Amino acid sequence: MTKKETYEVAQQTLDIYCGILFNNQEFECGGREGAVYEFNCPEFEKLRNKYDLTKIAGKGSDFVRAKKLLHYLAPRLTHSSYYDNHIENNSLRLLEYSFNNPEQGINCLSKSKILVECCLALGIYSRRVVIMPFSPYDFDNHVVTEIYDRTLGKWIMLDPTTDGYFIDEAKTPLSLLEMRDKFANAEFITFVKSKDNMADIHKLREKHVEINSYICKNLFYFSVEKYSTFGSKGKYLNFVPANFSVKKTEVATLKYKLNNIPKEYEELRPFLEKELQKAQQHSEPTRTSIQSMQKQPI
Repeated sequence: MTKKETYEVAQQTLDIYCGILFNNQEFECGGREGAVYEFNCPEFEKLRNKYDLTKIAGKGSDFVRAKKLLHYLAPRLTHSSYYDNHIENNSLRLLEYSFNNPEQGINCLSKSKILVECCLALGIYSRRVVIMPFSPYDFDNHVVTEIYDRTLGKWIMLDPTTDGYFIDEAKTPLSLLEMRDKFANAEFITFVKSKDNMADIHKLREKHVEINSYICKNLFYFSVEKYSTFGSKGKYLNFVPANFSVKKTEVATLKYKLNNIPKEYEELRPFLEKELQKAQQHSEPTRTSIQSMQKQPI
């Protein structure tokens, strides 16, 4: 395809994802449980000193400092979709394994964990968020970081996999929920990368149409890590659109995988069958009110 044809296909795909969000703007009611942020973990002192985080982040607002950490870490962490999460899920172990080591890539789940903990180590409210697609036949999702900027009084999404974030027409950095709303209502929004010149943001939107489309696809529902701390406690808060069943979607996804296993991956069938049994037995995940995702952490 020509460059123009590639752009047109990406834009048409983006329009479809925006339409899905438009028709699913209301979220399920749920509990008021909030995330917990822990700044005083003893490991954070070692993290700050070993990677000179205070100097790298410099001075400025929470967003300015977090953005400097993002731009420092992202190019030094190779991405690998095949990484199997075998390294202990904390920033010290993950950085020891992957920092400046192209042969040992990690996935978005681990990259976002690193950025969250580096921000926490500097006193910046931050959380890891799993962003999920609508279709049960889409096996791909994404994981990003959100930080709370006390100067702007808002959450801001930072993506350590793509080394960027999203802005509106006023060049204001956006939260995940703001991004979702902008896409759903066909308002101006675009991804910006660390080295982008923002003199013409409309050209940037054209340049990044594929990233815009990819992230939009994954803004259907969210799982926020409940405990932002050193390491992982494995608990998440779920924010789900009205009348959407996470359980049914997971079951349909696993059935689809089982029915379409390539011959070279046939050894995965027993594992997928067990996962399907577990998914069918599980109850629908508990929902949390969307207000809990929006509220200030302080």
